[in-house]
Amino acid sequence: MPTPNHILLLLVLASYSICTLAIGEQDAQPAIVHITSGLPKEPGPMDVICKFDGYNLGVHTLFPGDDYQWSATEKGIYYCQATWVNKFVAWHGYEPLRDASHGTIFWLAKADGIFLSYDKSNYVKVADWETD
Repeated sequence: MPTPNHILLLLVLASYSICTLAIGEQDAQPAIVHITSGLPKEPGPMDVICKFDGYNLGVHTLFPGDDYQWSATEKGIYYCQATWVNKFVAWHGYEPLRDASHGTIFWLAKADGIFLSYDKSNYVKVADWETD
């Protein structure tokens, strides 16, 4: 016959198991990463490429206002780079330590650099465009 201590122990273990499963499900949700061109129409569009551990997500040409999005399904750093006319910039499009607690990451390319936001309204400059 189970004692009250056995019943309490079973309840604690069951609660722990449920919490562990819930945390695991939260971790499984991929972050959505947006890269938007806020560049002027002239002198031309921007090309963006992002990679993870050697896997290339492809080259995407963004005109002003265009938005390229992808899911950060792997728990590692996604490296992105962009070229715009004779300028280039490189940054980490997704970093687990920086971005894991956010469901959506917004990047905005402007004439003076690349900016990061988690709410699509408050942006912080992360990198400047460079030239050859």
